[in-house]
Amino acid sequence: NACTDTILTQVRLMRTIASEFSNFASTPAVRPEAVDVAVLLEALLAPYLTAPDGQVEFRRAVPDDLPRVSADPVLASRALSNLLENALQAVGGAGVVRVDAVQATGVSGGNGVRITIADSGPGMDEQALARAFEPYFSTKTSGTGLGLPIARRNIEACGGTVGMESVAGRGTTAFVWLPAATA
Repeated sequence: NACTDTILTQVRLMRTIASEFSNFASTPAVRPEAVDVAVLLEALLAPYLTAPDGQVEFRRAVPDDLPRVSADPVLASRALSNLLENALQAVGGAGVVRVDAVQATGVSGGNGVRITIADSGPGMDEQALARAFEPYFSTKTSGTGLGLPIARRNIEACGGTVGMESVAGRGTTAFVWLPAATA
């Protein structure tokens, strides 16, 4: 019945919230290895590309010959998954999500790969953008506001950087840079 469904939905939500708080409070163990970005992104996108709705148009530009990056594949995958989910939620089931990867120099001058996840959603104003990575801040009605802070922490734990640009009414673009593997 409806009452049972509501209770089960709320229990699932409470589990999600408890899990996010736990993830935010704990320091992740980082196990870096040489990661193939094209393979990582393909595994991340595969479930979405086979979805039957077809309302979201995915555009990808991920060359196969990118240098491997030094990253913990689990932490990097979780961070990128969060950014992708945010992009999908922003377009609301109808729009464009673009995933690109290019060889790029990081802010400290090192070689690596820049991954871009962009959406055609409503975007954020300057105030929301400035607070996007703050714990407990969210522009959504659901969630804990911990997804982006956890994503940033995970990328930084891998030696990378993450940032975001957005224009209200025109969409949001998240940038992740990961350092090239040395071996």
